[in-house]
Amino acid sequence: MSLERCPGCRARLAEEPSCPRCGCDLTLVRRAEAQSRRRLVLAVQAWARGDPLAARENARAALALAHQPLAQALLQRLRLP
Repeated sequence: MSLERCPGCRARLAEEPSCPRCGCDLTLVRRAEAQSRRRLVLAVQAWARGDPLAARENARAALALAHQPLAQALLQRLRLP
């Protein structure tokens, strides 16, 4: 997952810290995406070591920061019966 279009004007983006068309500062958005990816990695690691509570907590945190289909799938897998 990576920011492909500016949330302000929908222009295609590269890796610059701001949109080349409208100048929108993308620093916080990119930081949230990176933090979401880190929490997703922690969720998968927790699931692999058999810690469903930590996996669920980290997957929820990943989703709170950015849309992560893998985090959604992991949460569905970790649902309590």
